[in-house]
Amino acid sequence: MFRISKYFFIPCALPALYIKPLNALCIADLHLGYEGIMAEHYGLFLPKVQFQEEMENLKLLLSTFDKLPEKIILNGDVKHEFSETSYHEFREVGELLSFLEKNFEKIIIVKGNHDNFIARVTRKFEKVELVECYEEKNFVFFHGHKMVKKLEELKGKTVITAHEHASIAFYSKVGKKEKIPCFLHGNVNNFELCVMPAFSTLAQGSEINILPKQELLSPLLREIDIDSLEVILISKELGVKKLGKLGEIKKVTQNVF
Repeated sequence: MFRISKYFFIPCALPALYIKPLNALCIADLHLGYEGIMAEHYGLFLPKVQFQEEMENLKLLLSTFDKLPEKIILNGDVKHEFSETSYHEFREVGELLSFLEKNFEKIIIVKGNHDNFIARVTRKFEKVELVECYEEKNFVFFHGHKMVKKLEELKGKTVITAHEHASIAFYSKVGKKEKIPCFLHGNVNNFELCVMPAFSTLAQGSEINILPKQELLSPLLREIDIDSLEVILISKELGVKKLGKLGEIKKVTQNVF
């Protein structure tokens, strides 16, 4: 396991977090049903591979534990469609929760902005708890699309959010662009923050070393000094790499983009 802090560990080169004091695994932004919605709403026909890829990654993730954590926290945007749950979403979310119920004692789903109507699926599963914000001990989980608490209420807490699909953009010498997902971690405004990358294999991320702060998706990130946060790259090809503070990365790349 790759240790971020005394509380946080990255089990393997996948966008997941293990929170030791809670004996909990956390993933976020699965965006199940993405391909179907792209076809139905935008006329973009993508191979329907994401669910299979995510399930394979999830099984690989669980194989890194000798004993599985007690609970798993899905920190928002389990599904992709904003409106009523589509057939493909309903089926994929159901299969995912069936798998998780076999492996965990408790499943917490923190609702994201894409998770409207997800209760139509989750109510069929006894181990699932559906919440807007999850708090246990000194930890606070919320998706990040809105401020569920005021900044002053987070003081002294350990906060885990998602939503931004954070990534770092790189250009090669020949101009080829590549985006690599990343965690953001650090102490800001008197609380510890960890921003999760997306577990989705298709949904694009925010290029946080390029985007102006006011264009970030998460209102929390727009309110704090994100340049002070540590960037931790996560890639099956590269593994897990600490890259340094976001502000320093911006200085290096600002003349490239």
